[in-house]
Amino acid sequence: MTTEARELWADIRHWRRSRRTLSVGEALQDLYIGVFAVLMLGSMLVSVLVNLSDVGDRACVAADCAAARSLLPWLVVGTLLAVLWSLARMVGPVAVSPGVAGWLVPTPVDRGELLRGRARGTVLLAAALVAPVAAGTATLAGFDVPVLVLFAVGAAGLASYGVGALVHAQAVGRRRHPALLLGPVSLVAVATGLAAIALSVEPTLSAGSGARGPALAGVVLVWVGVVVALLRARALTARLRRRDVAPGGVLVPGLGGALATLDLALMFDVLVAHATARRGLVRSRRGGPHGLAALAWRDVIRLRRHPGRVLLLAGSLLVPYAVAAVGGRVVVVLVEVLVCFVLVVPFLVALRVLTRSSGMARMFPTALGATRAAAVVVPGVLLLAHGLLSAPALARTLDAPAGDLALLGAASGLGGLAAGVRWVTGRPPDYGRPLISTPAGGVPTNLYGSALRGFDIAVLTALPMLLAPTGGGAVVSALLSVGVIGYLCGRK
Repeated sequence: MTTEARELWADIRHWRRSRRTLSVGEALQDLYIGVFAVLMLGSMLVSVLVNLSDVGDRACVAADCAAARSLLPWLVVGTLLAVLWSLARMVGPVAVSPGVAGWLVPTPVDRGELLRGRARGTVLLAAALVAPVAAGTATLAGFDVPVLVLFAVGAAGLASYGVGALVHAQAVGRRRHPALLLGPVSLVAVATGLAAIALSVEPTLSAGSGARGPALAGVVLVWVGVVVALLRARALTARLRRRDVAPGGVLVPGLGGALATLDLALMFDVLVAHATARRGLVRSRRGGPHGLAALAWRDVIRLRRHPGRVLLLAGSLLVPYAVAAVGGRVVVVLVEVLVCFVLVVPFLVALRVLTRSSGMARMFPTALGATRAAAVVVPGVLLLAHGLLSAPALARTLDAPAGDLALLGAASGLGGLAAGVRWVTGRPPDYGRPLISTPAGGVPTNLYGSALRGFDIAVLTALPMLLAPTGGGAVVSALLSVGVIGYLCGRK
């Protein structure tokens, strides 16, 4: 090292040390407090899960309930893996901030030194997120300790291996890479489990000593794949280009800003904008009806462009049937309302645009309420059909006439639609109002309520049916839903 290099390194070391704000002792103290808090809260959580597992052992004695309980960890982990892999596909397993993306100029240089650590960190982070959830659900299902550990380790390895495969897909740049099907395949597996519960088919998954050998071999094989993916990260990240890693880095700050204000609708806007930008151009379709019917026709065209949403909505019909199979009784109504609420949000993109962009809404020659109501027609028809198709599930647990069951199903779909409209048309936090003093600073009065937006209407519309699971309760719930939708569509 030359004299100039030593002097430069000394200047850099002096500059960094003179600007540090935390000593080694303070860092160790913070580490001790963090580890102690994690251990204390973790022990409390484990105690609660063990107690709930004991309660389940005593209460869940029916064959259908025991079968559903044994499938619970697989269903929860499968859903979590589908969400995790879908997010990794959307954001990108390897993403950089806009500042770092400025360094990645489109020149033939090795970018592995900068991106290799991010790829490996993402792969291991997936395991760290899935393992506690898998262990918790396995505890609730009453798994033995060896089976619980094997299940948690296997689920963590599967999550890491899937993210590693998505890193390969990102580096290769193929739009039809097999790893892109991991999310849909996981959802299909979850749907199969729900169908088994709904049909009262007892699973054949054995946790005996004879099945532990093949399970252990499978877990070892999965983790061997994870190690191979980590070793391959050195060569894969060198092939990544700026256009591969920059879009995800642009998305993360927007999501962070939306979550900082607890504005989930704004987060939805950021995700929709990102998905639209990645999709690129679409084929325009001319023709169709005129007037307000043209807005509903646009939703029909969106359904043709995104058939997966309709398939997901149809597959969600297994949820109320599975709840009814385990003796959910009138709780099936509440589950149906919540399922419709969660899945209707992607269908209300047009209503979100008309609510957020007041200038666009004023361009239409019709009243504001009628314009927004036209954007609710197609989602409303879909949820009404969903609710009517869920009525036979109520027949398995409720002794009521067929007409009352149909009314309960239709009212459940309308309740989910009202909750979705409430979520989409919610107003952002208003910092012009009087603020509440908190340790984090001034907080608007409607900030924390935005996190519960939509769920309040779901509970409100489901309450009459829970108290009176008859045709009268369904009519009251439907009137409440229609009133909420009319008010929210006409509100300025």
